[in-house]
Amino acid sequence: MSEVKNIHVCLVAISLGTGGAQRVVAAHSEMFAALGYRVTVAILRDPIDYVYSGELLHLGGKNPIHNAPPRATQSWQRLWRLYRYIKVHRPDVIVDHRSRTSIFKEWVYRKLIYGKTRVIYVCHSAHAPIYLTDRPQRFGRMTTKYSEHVGVSRYITQDLMRKYGLKHRSYIPNFVSAQWLAQGDQWLAQAKTGSPIKAPYLLWFGRLDESVKDIRLLLEAFAHSTAKKQGYKLIILGSGPDALALQNRAKDLRVEPSVEFLSFDPNPQGLIKGARCVCLTSHYEGFPMALLEALSLGTPVISLDILSGPDELIHDGVNGLLVRERNSRIFGQAIDTLCLNESFYKGVKSKAQSSVAGYGADKVSQQWKELIEQAYDHD
Repeated sequence: MSEVKNIHVCLVAISLGTGGAQRVVAAHSEMFAALGYRVTVAILRDPIDYVYSGELLHLGGKNPIHNAPPRATQSWQRLWRLYRYIKVHRPDVIVDHRSRTSIFKEWVYRKLIYGKTRVIYVCHSAHAPIYLTDRPQRFGRMTTKYSEHVGVSRYITQDLMRKYGLKHRSYIPNFVSAQWLAQGDQWLAQAKTGSPIKAPYLLWFGRLDESVKDIRLLLEAFAHSTAKKQGYKLIILGSGPDALALQNRAKDLRVEPSVEFLSFDPNPQGLIKGARCVCLTSHYEGFPMALLEALSLGTPVISLDILSGPDELIHDGVNGLLVRERNSRIFGQAIDTLCLNESFYKGVKSKAQSSVAGYGADKVSQQWKELIEQAYDHD
């Protein structure tokens, strides 16, 4: 058995709520704790919806950590709190999951707050301005020293990061934590039926943000589909700024009786497992947790073939369907194929779970262990 190194890992994130990237942060905290590392999770603001491991450093709220500075209400105060924490507690490695849109702010983080601490920057999106700032080439030059970059998809790592000159890059995909799957099993054992929805249904879940998710296209595809006439429902699970607009769009399309909007649930395993399929129509993603979680629970998926993520998880016609064109009628036809062709559905469902075996926690954990210890040993 290899020796466990006494490494302090500090995860830095916007929050621990509502999004796939935030769920990844929580899973990483559990993974690093299981590896025997000391873990601190530093968040800039609420909410805290997901279960995490380690100490919590709430940069905008009360803190259980001894000697933590008082509550911060302004952005500069949060930065000062993080700076003081790093100065006093001296984590060995920082894993930065924040969205990073401003080159000036990232200069402040890299040069002033993080200093000479080793930093691993995680890029969760194929849309460069979200994680590589408004000046990606400059960000690449600025983060050459004391820095590593991790892309959660092959596209992000091999194409996007190389294009912008980011050195020291690694591809490590997302994973579904064993604890999350275990919670799903417990939920199902208690519910027995697997889902509170009695009619057969399609599921979309995530943050209701149309600038990214394009849920309108899914509503329109469902309106075009025959599945709706055969008694299928569409469940939209989540919260976000566009909830009311999407409800109004469902009314305009006259599918409101067959569409149900449910509030965000940090543990949607039962709904995922009970769904006929999970759908994704985003403009862009990184490595979509919704697809990975669905397949891990044995639920087939339908997704647009966007730039990054879906084609790494979906084998078209094997464990789900990839729709090559952003067209609601074509997506509606895919819905009908999976909902109304029983033999096809049984075939893809039988292969769903095994198709993502390579993204298990053990394998991904080993990749992260090697990267963390490489950063720790690099002096």
